[in-house]
Amino acid sequence: MRDVVSSAVRSAEHVLQLLLGGNEVVGSPSSVPVAPALRCTIFLTSLFFCVYLSVILLRLGRMATGEQASRSSLEGRLAKATEALPLVPVVAILMIATRLRAIQLAERLELGEPPFWGQLCMYGATTAILVRFIVDLTVVPSSFLAPEDEGFHQVLSAMRHAASTMLFGCSGAIVACTLVMEAPKGSTQALGPELQCMVFLTVCYLIESGVHEYLAATAKKSSMWQRIEQQHYGAVRGLGRFGVEDNQFALPAIISLQFPPMICVLLVGIALRAVQLNLEPELWAALAMYITTGAVIMQAARNTANAVARYQSDDKPQHLLGDEAAGPAMPVSSGLQDGMNAFWAATTCSVYIGTAFILASVFAMESKPLSVILPPGAERAAEANHPLSTTMRCVMSLTVVYFGAYLIVLGGSVLRPWLGQWAAAAAAGVQRSLAFAPMLCVMMIGVRLRAMQIGIRDPPQWAQGSMIVATVAVVTQVLCSMLAEAGVAFGGADDGKALASKVFLITLLALRYTASAALFLSVGSLMLSLAWMQPVL
Repeated sequence: MRDVVSSAVRSAEHVLQLLLGGNEVVGSPSSVPVAPALRCTIFLTSLFFCVYLSVILLRLGRMATGEQASRSSLEGRLAKATEALPLVPVVAILMIATRLRAIQLAERLELGEPPFWGQLCMYGATTAILVRFIVDLTVVPSSFLAPEDEGFHQVLSAMRHAASTMLFGCSGAIVACTLVMEAPKGSTQALGPELQCMVFLTVCYLIESGVHEYLAATAKKSSMWQRIEQQHYGAVRGLGRFGVEDNQFALPAIISLQFPPMICVLLVGIALRAVQLNLEPELWAALAMYITTGAVIMQAARNTANAVARYQSDDKPQHLLGDEAAGPAMPVSSGLQDGMNAFWAATTCSVYIGTAFILASVFAMESKPLSVILPPGAERAAEANHPLSTTMRCVMSLTVVYFGAYLIVLGGSVLRPWLGQWAAAAAAGVQRSLAFAPMLCVMMIGVRLRAMQIGIRDPPQWAQGSMIVATVAVVTQVLCSMLAEAGVAFGGADDGKALASKVFLITLLALRYTASAALFLSVGSLMLSLAWMQPVL
């Protein structure tokens, strides 16, 4: 059976080799062990996508049987547990950045390992994430809780608090490991602007998440917790319910929480490319990184201060976990409101302009910039020594789609008289579709880093093909989300238009689920390639 599978893989790889080029093959695993950072990344990726896949399958099963959703059901608890998953991509990319820093300081790629205590912290953070998820999956809402089970749930709550403390503590230790790591021999190279900004953004994101979790834990002790539990469950709640239609700058305040993970992934991808080419970013590129990082930190600081202010005021928020804590806090004077609107406009523009320049820095690294956008075969002819990898192409493409989709939604929010209704409805669907992008990019970078570790130019061709398929799948889901809400908003009321709108929506739904299936299969293929990659024969 193993021989049959191996033969089928080689046949498929030969076809992909004709399309993508390269000369790597698949065989037995490499003798170079998989690094702890990549092991943790594999596990976190498996947890991340398996949870979302389980929610999708359970939801489809419920829709097929016509049952009503319940918060106490397995689907409800899984969906609720996904609220803790947004931290996963940030922690995973932090581990990969630490591993990349070790490679940067080592003379040989296979010898680049972080200190032992840093590796232990990676395992500790991964274990803490798993414990948090298991506790969230086990806990049921208090309205469904029997009196005799209250003691057990208090134990679970204590376990989650301990796991959260362990997660944030280990993450902080990994950050410290990245900063204090020294070269085994000779002088230690200074930390580049890419990894510096990544560290700042990671610390900022962890602090913001920690404050929100602390406020949520405190809120559980008050009567407000009953109102929190009555809200709709899910990792991504509808963004149109939080003042978007009343305030055109409420949506930027909410969406700003989605920026740090993707920017961190992009920065680490650029750092990986810089290590490969042994280059440093240009001064203007480094300045763009610092400006973008500063703008995101300013937004995060305002979000955190706003959440604390809302909690301390009499007008308690209905949610403290998730994106809702970032919305406008309390009634303010028109002058102060105008100032906050100007703040969000300025910082959001800074993020977008800075990200555009960061993407442009990838072109500046190449001796022939047009090779970045040429097909793989032509690009290899133009840049034979160090061609731009499929990983970097996919990361750049997903970054453009990620920020472009949110920009379109933000534009619709600003044009409220014409597109405000569509923007408020499309925001949640776009957010759900883009939720996979950061973690997918983390997995791609992990596969690319593994290829560098064992001394091959690129991952196997079938792994590169999986990256392309996964990227196209995410783009397809985003487009389906936007078009579906447009069909609802502008479908018309007469019978002919209503029938055409229904057919259009059903087609989009089928296409979206097909893209989801392709995405999950591609992620599985990438995890397999990371563990099964071997050097060139």
